[in-house]
Amino acid sequence: MKLLTLKSYLLAALLLGHLSGCGVTNKVAVGTLIPMMQSTLDATYRDRDVETVREGLAANLMLLRGVAEDNPGTEEFRIMAAQAYFSFALGFVEDYEPDRALLLYGEGWRLGREYLETQDWFRDAEAQKPTPSQAALDRIDYDDVPLLFWTLANWARWISTNLGDPAAVAQLPRVEMYLQRIIELRPDYFMGLPLAMQGSLQSFRPEMLGGKPEESRQNFEEALRISGNRMLYFHVLYAEYYCRRMFDEDCFVERLTRVLEASDTLLPEYQLWNEVAKDKAAFLLEMQDELF
Repeated sequence: MKLLTLKSYLLAALLLGHLSGCGVTNKVAVGTLIPMMQSTLDATYRDRDVETVREGLAANLMLLRGVAEDNPGTEEFRIMAAQAYFSFALGFVEDYEPDRALLLYGEGWRLGREYLETQDWFRDAEAQKPTPSQAALDRIDYDDVPLLFWTLANWARWISTNLGDPAAVAQLPRVEMYLQRIIELRPDYFMGLPLAMQGSLQSFRPEMLGGKPEESRQNFEEALRISGNRMLYFHVLYAEYYCRRMFDEDCFVERLTRVLEASDTLLPEYQLWNEVAKDKAAFLLEMQDELF
């Protein structure tokens, strides 16, 4: 979501550009900027003003991308950039402008992937066809999870908005294998979002094409357990993917109604995500007759 105010980003970008050849001084500037950006991100997640975030983030994405590209060796900037592109596209764009969302997810995927391609384990895994071996996946460790996850988040949604391209759909098993490794290492990352994403992917296809509805349900339930049933977007994904795949309209309505009726103070540290979830739940309920 919104990471810095426009003014803060401009100042940070100008500072980094001015110090680009200053060695130690530049390292100090970068080291100072990272916690400032993270602190602003955390504050934004606590914000319930969806419209202000929507208006502010679109402009800030380009500035964040610039900071990340000007500092290609700084993983933290790539994590934040990939996370911002994913969050903006998912929360504010995909339902109404799918073509634009495709571009945003593609950019978030690129920004994360460029750094991952500097890592031996990722290059080796990507060189293996059609999917990485278990030995290659086992080289992914705990500290690799944040950037790999947000890169995968963009990659997976890029596939889901690009279903007319068989080459894109063919990448889905690779994404699922990376995601499974993340779940082995850090299932509770971002309150269980990797499990909710895996649940979405497992319901994405019918069983005859590799879908796993029972595993999908289990992953959604575990994600909700980890979040203490407080991350409302997990209920939205549950309804949108599992309930629809099972043609369970009662499940669909119950999940989305639960979101709309939830307390506004259920999860203060991720209030913005819950506000977006309520908007999405209302949108899906309006589409109910078309979806069933």
